[in-house]
Amino acid sequence: MKSLLYIFLFFAFTVGIAQEAIIEKPNQFSYGIVMGGNFYNIANNNTDNAYIPEDISPSFVIGVYGEYNFTKNMGVKIDAIYYNKDFLFDIKSKLITMNFVDFSANFKYDFGETYRDGFYLIGGPKISVIADADSENEDVKHHFETLNLGAQLGFGWRIYKYFDLQTKLEYEVTPFFKLDNGDNSKFFNAIITLNVDIAKMIK
Repeated sequence: MKSLLYIFLFFAFTVGIAQEAIIEKPNQFSYGIVMGGNFYNIANNNTDNAYIPEDISPSFVIGVYGEYNFTKNMGVKIDAIYYNKDFLFDIKSKLITMNFVDFSANFKYDFGETYRDGFYLIGGPKISVIADADSENEDVKHHFETLNLGAQLGFGWRIYKYFDLQTKLEYEVTPFFKLDNGDNSKFFNAIITLNVDIAKMIK
């Protein structure tokens, strides 16, 4: 619940800034809602402590974003999303469920005649925070790295005047699990989302 509260506080803060920005610089600032799915896999550089996804089904993603364009082609997009991941500790087939809050700041290049019009590329850093981790009703968060850093690269398309269809591939630079001997486990993610431009809807 704390994670959801953080997301809603972030959204409220974004909306407040947006209202001021839209008055001063029309069509420069936008904000909205992110919805979609996260397909993920796990890379282990060890054999004794391996983690594997429970299945290939995506986890549901929900969040918010704020976006500012500097020119008709270039801008910055910041988002905060919430989702979960289920995976197994391979040795014992022990199911682990984690909830995450991710924050990303991406550079965006739009190929349309105007910004937010057509195909675009997007990429940049992200911070992933483990909100909680549970296994068989036991809190196991202390076994994992709470904060992880990653990199994103993707593309999107404004399919309608209020909606962007977006795909981002993620590589986590730091592991969510590691041992003193150097063994570690990292997530790879493919996040496919529909971004709803609320600012344009209500303007």
